[in-house]
Amino acid sequence: MRRLALCALPVLAFGALLASDAPARWLVLEDAPAKVDAALVLGGDSWWERTTLGVTLVQSGQAGLLVLAGSDAPPGEPDFEAKALELGVPPALIRVQRRAGTTRESLLAVAPLLRAEGVRSVALVTSRYHQRRAFLAARKALPGVTIRNRPAPPSPRDPAGRWWQADGPRRFVLSEYAKLAYYLVRGWV
Repeated sequence: MRRLALCALPVLAFGALLASDAPARWLVLEDAPAKVDAALVLGGDSWWERTTLGVTLVQSGQAGLLVLAGSDAPPGEPDFEAKALELGVPPALIRVQRRAGTTRESLLAVAPLLRAEGVRSVALVTSRYHQRRAFLAARKALPGVTIRNRPAPPSPRDPAGRWWQADGPRRFVLSEYAKLAYYLVRGWV
């Protein structure tokens, strides 16, 4: 009986961990606001929460440029450059790297643009569940650039509170752990 209890304890502990928000919260990195050369917004922004935060950073003077990396707008929707213009960012403050792909591919593709603009610091804007992997990949892909983590506020698919326990966000979180493991194995983080 004691042996059964000892075996059940790790299983129960693991179950309790999964039932909590801890696995999801670990993915979230957020730095205090600070002035940066550019807001670097990663694609995959179907609810415009990333683009909206990037625009806010530029309009408030916290970021000098709005850099949009990888554009994959939903069908029938404007791409995120059009959305940034619609939200009031002057075209002279927008730089776009349209080659969409993986997080790593987008970061590697945007690196020459950042160098050409003399960008030494960025506010990395992405979704909360994506922030840790994006940050780790950005550190590797953008050497010499100071990276500040600024996750976008929740969208309807990423509600506040116990957000990771809903089916959609739970899939994002579990997928993010699988992608993080893949990036680790590949040496991309």
